[in-house]
Amino acid sequence: MRHLIVPSRETSNWREKLSQKNWLSNGNGIHNLGDYRGIPLSQNAPSKIDDLEIREMEPIRPGPQNWTERLDQEIFQSYEKYWPMSHDRIGDLIIVKLPKQISQFSEEIGNAMLSQYPSARVICADNGVIGQFRVRDLDIIGTRGDKATKTKVKENGNEFWTDPALVYYSPRLATERAENLDVAKNLSERLGRKISVCDPYAGVGPAVVALSKMKTIVGDIYANDLNPNALQFLTTNLPGRKVHSIDARNLAAIIPECCDMLLVNLPHDSIEHLPDLVGLLRRGHEVVIRGWAILASDDLHISKETIRQHLSETEILSLEITPKKSYSATQEYVSIQAHIIRH
Repeated sequence: MRHLIVPSRETSNWREKLSQKNWLSNGNGIHNLGDYRGIPLSQNAPSKIDDLEIREMEPIRPGPQNWTERLDQEIFQSYEKYWPMSHDRIGDLIIVKLPKQISQFSEEIGNAMLSQYPSARVICADNGVIGQFRVRDLDIIGTRGDKATKTKVKENGNEFWTDPALVYYSPRLATERAENLDVAKNLSERLGRKISVCDPYAGVGPAVVALSKMKTIVGDIYANDLNPNALQFLTTNLPGRKVHSIDARNLAAIIPECCDMLLVNLPHDSIEHLPDLVGLLRRGHEVVIRGWAILASDDLHISKETIRQHLSETEILSLEITPKKSYSATQEYVSIQAHIIRH
């Protein structure tokens, strides 16, 4: 196919000119030739365009739209209803759940995904969460050589290290973590000073890493996680901050009244643990609890009353439970936000 050779800095202008004249070959890629680019020409293009070189080169054809198109099509069609259509991307790892019906094709799946996603380094099959700390049971099914599952994540403009085989981390909660920033900013404005934040269930610290970048809004940060493997990541991701690895219900005895904003992300037990966590909040002014929980859809009003009981020794300024997404047919994943004053 003929390609027009243009200076790389002029690629956009020339592509637009060729398109306007119907001289651009749509659907084919542009060759990177160092300081120049080769733009594919249609059959309508003349044999001479200005004084630029026209060179015959192999066209860059568009690749498959989905990794499943890279599988043997006979195998694909035989198991068509089982192929996963979604996966998690954590740094340069891809984590995918494989139904048992197609687990025998794990190597083929790993290779197909590596071909489809050039920036992926390791492909892992997710066998679910295991153990007290709910870490992922992973099998490596594809790699470019390095089998390490430690990886650097970019989330909402921030970077931090994690290892899903050792510590809990979910990229699907990034939106919830971003909302913390607005809550922190508003509280700081009302108090007229920097606020301190405590995350007793921090994991590797994604929520507080983002808050730590708000230098004019957030001062002290306290992060904790029961999983001892999380401590090394908290130390790396939050240099100079106060980090712990103990049962969060005992944390108030070590750092009492340390924070203005408390994060409670233990979805199956957040409400149950609240009475042991209130002591982490400062007294005498408005403070905020931001929590997340998995609750029965029909019992949100009961859960709200339970929270009120747990906070009965405080002045409750406001309390909201907001459904975020369905967790199951009968349960909701919700956010909890309480503004209170401890006297």
